[in-house]
Amino acid sequence: MGNTIHRNRNAFFTLTAMLVGMCLAGCVSPNVAVDRARHDLRSENYLAAQSWANGIKSSVFSKELGLLELGRVHMLSGDFEASAVAFDQAIETVLQKDEFGPVINIGDVSWNVVAGTLTDDRTRNYRIPPYEFIQALNYQMWNYIFLGKPDAARVEARRTRFAQDALAEKYGPMVQGGSAGMTGSNAGAMYIVDSRMTAMAPVLEKTRSSYENGLAWYFCGILFELDGDASNARIAYQKAWELLPGNPYAERDMLRLARTEAPHTFNDLMSRSRLPPESLSRSQTEIVLVVEEGFIAQRYSVKVPLPLLGTSATSVDFPMYHDGYYLPAPLHLSSSAADTGMLSPALFLQSLAYQDLKEKMPGIVARNVTRVLTRVAAQQVANHAGNSDVATILKACVWMFNLGSAIINKADTRAWYTLPMVAHIYRGNASPGAYALTLRNQANGQTVTLPVTVAEGETRFVWVGDLAGRSRVVTASMNGKGAPTTYTAIGSLLWH
Repeated sequence: MGNTIHRNRNAFFTLTAMLVGMCLAGCVSPNVAVDRARHDLRSENYLAAQSWANGIKSSVFSKELGLLELGRVHMLSGDFEASAVAFDQAIETVLQKDEFGPVINIGDVSWNVVAGTLTDDRTRNYRIPPYEFIQALNYQMWNYIFLGKPDAARVEARRTRFAQDALAEKYGPMVQGGSAGMTGSNAGAMYIVDSRMTAMAPVLEKTRSSYENGLAWYFCGILFELDGDASNARIAYQKAWELLPGNPYAERDMLRLARTEAPHTFNDLMSRSRLPPESLSRSQTEIVLVVEEGFIAQRYSVKVPLPLLGTSATSVDFPMYHDGYYLPAPLHLSSSAADTGMLSPALFLQSLAYQDLKEKMPGIVARNVTRVLTRVAAQQVANHAGNSDVATILKACVWMFNLGSAIINKADTRAWYTLPMVAHIYRGNASPGAYALTLRNQANGQTVTLPVTVAEGETRFVWVGDLAGRSRVVTASMNGKGAPTTYTAIGSLLWH
């Protein structure tokens, strides 16, 4: 009798430790914390937002994500030096060096990766996905522009070019097959999950992959051209144009440099363009304007019934997006009563994030199926263990562990949530002098005015981060000429 009690006590403590461990391992910031941090950023409560980002950075499994969030929070607050430090630490976790030069280390993406079987994906170390990595490089280019370091910005541009080429070569083939290699229970589960993701289709159509960033390519082109590297600038502009076929600025700059750098293709490209030849000009004095809009959509944990091994359906949590396609605001720019024209969307980060989830889903499905089958197998072993006291305790432990797993385990919804939904761009010639740029949202009539001073021979970068609260506005020189960097906060174009 005493031995039986002793065994019962040991089993109880073992089970309790397992359940407590599961609770602690699966503990991550809920989406309510993301909502609070976004509210803090809109209301310019930067200390609270930094505390939130630092909390993620100090977590066991999400340090790299915390670095991205911290870099973005510092950037929005105008502390570009601190932002550059955080982004550099994050970038170095992906862009590493060996004896042959820089290498990309994205981590596992294939469908048959099943690490972390007993617990859910929240206990896996966060690995920066390609779309977040390239956007961090893009922001790092901007940080160095804001810091008045155009040479450092050009270094980042070359790292960005290398990274995007390397991702296309290494990461692209890994995800192109998608779920084609999945069989058995994995294939059946993938079919069910795919059917739940059909609502994402209109968003996915805006981009062809998660690792191709047209705005990053476009900024590489600008920085290369300002450095006198017309050949690489043309290539960068062409890659931007291929990703942004409806963007007139990417098309204009691609054609403008193709005329001198690739004359054998220029006539054919021009014959298929609607741009007049006289528009293919660039002044030595110009303005580049980027407007970022809102906050990116969040992922949510959704239960999906999966019939496995002929058993009744088992509900498994998967990350999903609820938001439909985000329609960018129609933004019009005028200057000192002169009509300047429309901005054009240049980056659909919502679509890149949805693409990233689609590319990851085969691996998520495979891991979840493995976990469920492992628990089913454990229960079957326990059920056939007989009727002894030890067998009874074993059955109870397995049953309670499986019950606890079903209750506690949730989908991994971690992502970089301070990114914008979409970014617009404008690039135009200018005369030296002081300007009052007026941006107007043609959908709601809301306007904001941006004072900008441009020096002779300067390419002036104007960044507007509109969070649907207070907008951050930064002006800075991209080529070391003109006034120092300015930072201010103004109203929003997104409020009615």
